[in-house]
Amino acid sequence: MAGAVVVLDQVTSLEPFLPQLAPDDRERVDAYVARASADATLRAYKSDWRLFCTWCAENGYRPLPASPASVAAFLTLLAERGYVPAEPRRTKRGKLLPRKHPAPLGRATIGRRLAAIVFAHRAADMEPPTSQPDAARLEKAMRGIRKDKKGEVPGKKRAADGDVLRDMLRSVVGNDLRAYRDRALLAVGMAGAFRRSELVAITVSRVTQDSRGLLVRIPSSKTDQEGHGHSVAIPDGRRLEPLRHYLAWLDKAGIAAGPVFRKLTPQGRLTDKAMSPQGVALVVKAAALAAGYPPDSFSGHSLRAGFLTEAGRQNANLFKMKEHSRHASLEMVAEYVRDHERFREHAGERFL
Repeated sequence: MAGAVVVLDQVTSLEPFLPQLAPDDRERVDAYVARASADATLRAYKSDWRLFCTWCAENGYRPLPASPASVAAFLTLLAERGYVPAEPRRTKRGKLLPRKHPAPLGRATIGRRLAAIVFAHRAADMEPPTSQPDAARLEKAMRGIRKDKKGEVPGKKRAADGDVLRDMLRSVVGNDLRAYRDRALLAVGMAGAFRRSELVAITVSRVTQDSRGLLVRIPSSKTDQEGHGHSVAIPDGRRLEPLRHYLAWLDKAGIAAGPVFRKLTPQGRLTDKAMSPQGVALVVKAAALAAGYPPDSFSGHSLRAGFLTEAGRQNANLFKMKEHSRHASLEMVAEYVRDHERFREHAGERFL
C-alpha cells in the first residue's frame, strides 16, 4: 500500500523506465519529462491517486496493479454517492480537518480520477486497467456513468466581471501588505485573463512596462505544454487600474525580483515564496464576501471568466478574446459570450 501511494510523488523520476542510465543523464531526462505535464494536472493526479489507494486499503483491494473490476467499483461508487475516506484528514502540522460528507461526482471529475489511475500505472511501468485483457467491464461502466450523467448541469462559478471586480477592489480596504497584494492580484488577474497557475508563476523579470500598460510573459500554460510562451498585454485601464495596483504593490512590498504575488505569514509579513493557486481562490472569495456577494459562488477561475464575460458584453472581437485568454479554440471562448447573450434580444421579450 505505501509503495503504491508514493508512485505519483515520484512521477518526475523515470527510474522504472530507464534504470540503465547514468545519474547525470537520468536527471536531465527527468527534468524534461517533468515539463510534459502541467503542475496543476500533476497535483490533481496525486490527490486522485491517494484517494484511490485509500479506498483500496479500506476495502481490501490492490491498487497497483489494480484490476479493471476494482477500478469500476471505485468509479461507480463516486458516481452514485461519492466517497470520503474513513480516516480523518490532517494538515501538515497534524491538525484535524473537518470531515466532508460524500456526494456524487460529475463526469469530468470521475474521468480525471480514472486518468490518474492510468497515469500512475504507466509511471510504475505496469499495464493500466483500461488496457488489461478484461477491461471491457470497466469501459462499459464508464459508458454507463457518462450516460447517467448526460443531463447534469455543470456547477459554474460566477464570473467576476467589470462591475463585480470593481466592487471587490473597493472592498479591499487598508494600507497593509495584504490589502495592497490582494488589490493587485484581483486587478491583474482579471485584466490578464490569467489561470491561477499562470498568475502565481508571474515573476518581476517577466513583466515589462511601457506607456500603454504592462506586458507579461507566460513561458508555458495549460494549452502550451511545449513551452512556446505567450505575451499578455494589460492596458493601463482607468476603471480597474491594474497598472496602478501592480506598481503600488511592488513599491509597498519592496519587491525587485522573484515572484510577484507572494505568500504572507498569518501576521502579514512578506515571504519569498509565491502564492499557491489555492491562495488565489481564497483571496477572490474573501473579496467577494467583503463586497456583499456570496463567496461560494466565486473561485479563482472567476477572474479569468470575468474578463471573457465582460469582453463579450462589450462586443469585443472573438479572435482577440481568444488571443488574450490563450484558449485552444474559439468554441471555448464563445461559450462565455453565449452565456451572456441568452437573454439579449430574447425571442419572447416582447410578450412574456
